[in-house]
Amino acid sequence: MDTNYGMEIVRATEIAALTAARLQGLGNHAGILNDTREAITKTLNRLIIEGSIVNDRFLGRQEIFQLPKVIGRGGQKMDVMAVALEAYHSAADGRNNATSFAVIAREGSIQSVPNLSMYKLVVGPEVGQVIDINQPPIVNVKRVARALRKYTENVTVCILNQTRHQQLINEVRSCGARIKLIDEGEISGCLAAITGEKADIYMGYGFAPEGALVAAAISCLGGYFEGRIFYENDRDRAEALEHGIDDFDRIFKVEDLVSSKEVAIAATGITDGEFLEGVRFTSNGAITSSFIARGETRTYRKLETRHFFDYKPVF
Repeated sequence: MDTNYGMEIVRATEIAALTAARLQGLGNHAGILNDTREAITKTLNRLIIEGSIVNDRFLGRQEIFQLPKVIGRGGQKMDVMAVALEAYHSAADGRNNATSFAVIAREGSIQSVPNLSMYKLVVGPEVGQVIDINQPPIVNVKRVARALRKYTENVTVCILNQTRHQQLINEVRSCGARIKLIDEGEISGCLAAITGEKADIYMGYGFAPEGALVAAAISCLGGYFEGRIFYENDRDRAEALEHGIDDFDRIFKVEDLVSSKEVAIAATGITDGEFLEGVRFTSNGAITSSFIARGETRTYRKLETRHFFDYKPVF
């Protein structure tokens, strides 16, 4: 890409984060999500692109503000993913791990996926391709330990705190590995594993659209990913067919979900999380913590931005 769009889309995640932070802890789950989605839409619409929105998990939900199918003011055709507010329940309740994400990539390079569950394994570049989604969790934990030259007891596994993960949690604990349970925010959990800052491996069920965003992050940062979509019935399989997926046992890897290195990702923390600090309010504004990564150059930046509310952002 001739333009470093990461520097453009981070403005959208910052505005989304500031919008959500102002509503943090008020308990209005739908309200905080809708306002944040509207804010990121207004900001992305300022980009000089013709962007096609892909993999919106809330597509078609009447009670949720709908992102437009095409975004921007016209120009180069691009794919865009926007997770305006991950972990919106946590943000509304005043809990951790709420973040805003955006991805931009060359047109046609992001695989469209159904809005279904996906089991994921995610590790950083130091671990590489030693994990195997077909192997038991204990095997994968031990392989990660060997790759990192750690004792198994020193490996940290990030898992969503869900009832369906109880057996997984028990198996990981049985081999002595440490577990970091998070209530929401699987993308942040995956990024923590990719960077190795707060986890060594992410495993468990989440959403398939989030899997595509994680694949975009790995395209920019390095790492390794395997994911398998979970189909409960014929309706789920029919939905997959609408997205061009006809192998229902397929194990998705990064290149299956993001086929180009012409990709950039940006994120801004809303509440303190596994990967970024949340918005900090000052007497006359706020401070946001963001990151930007670009696939073509593997450039990775962390930004601290000071916002002054006397100068309102222009949508």
